[in-house]
Amino acid sequence: MKTDRFHLEVVAIKDIITHEEFDPSRSLNLIKKLKESNLFTDPIIVASLGNNKFLQLDGMNRINCFKKLGFKYILCQIIDYNNQEEFELSSWIHIFKAKREDFFKHIKKDKSLIIKKADINQIGPRYIKAQDFGRLVTVVDKKAGTFLVMTAGNFIEKIKRMNYIVSFYQDIINRAILPFPMTSRNIRLFFYEHPDLNFYDHPDANLMVVFPKLTPQQIIEVVRGGALVPAGITRHFIKDRCLNVNISLSFFDNKKSITQLNKDLDKFLLKKILRIYEESTIHFE
Repeated sequence: MKTDRFHLEVVAIKDIITHEEFDPSRSLNLIKKLKESNLFTDPIIVASLGNNKFLQLDGMNRINCFKKLGFKYILCQIIDYNNQEEFELSSWIHIFKAKREDFFKHIKKDKSLIIKKADINQIGPRYIKAQDFGRLVTVVDKKAGTFLVMTAGNFIEKIKRMNYIVSFYQDIINRAILPFPMTSRNIRLFFYEHPDLNFYDHPDANLMVVFPKLTPQQIIEVVRGGALVPAGITRHFIKDRCLNVNISLSFFDNKKSITQLNKDLDKFLLKKILRIYEESTIHFE
């Protein structure tokens, strides 16, 4: 179904090109949730690349769960990646518990990565330099303060080094939003009183990694370069995002053609009542 506010369509998973790594720590709970509810709630977000190919922007874990459950198709909300009025691209930060010495030892094994002390006002995310020497990520230790991880090289090399950094804690990724304004007091409060419910799984977290912002053009470059950004880095805000579609998993019948599935989707959606909220909302799940 395509309207002047949204475009929902069933898409073949094989035609979706992903831009980020899969977070294995989330798959078991998500598969369990899907099986228990027997409902697919929120469409994934993709951009059309033409020739029936799509770029995954959000929903990497749902794609992988659908693959594991044996489905060939998935429900997508399609946006125009050339129209920046439809979306905003930001970044998450990662929070986890580890000894800073062990984490830095891991980083230093890559001789192209250099760590240096920094001030609190240097925490904020910056756009990554496509070439030459510059900041890759920022690390904040709850007690020891702020550090910059610097490197040189081309853009794809820097993305691969970012993946290497995340590989140290890839099984315990917790995403969060950086507090503003970023004062020493706010950072301390952030570690102790973070409102993200997932964070309470690791209330004694002591390390934070702040990633650079990427542009849509850089996301496309990552895909064309055959690379993937780390899991839980990119954060797409979508205008008129479709939520709570709540379509039965039995709808995704592999025996049906994609044309028939989309006809069935239109019939299903026409029976639904739409509520459009212009203001920001907070969902309790």
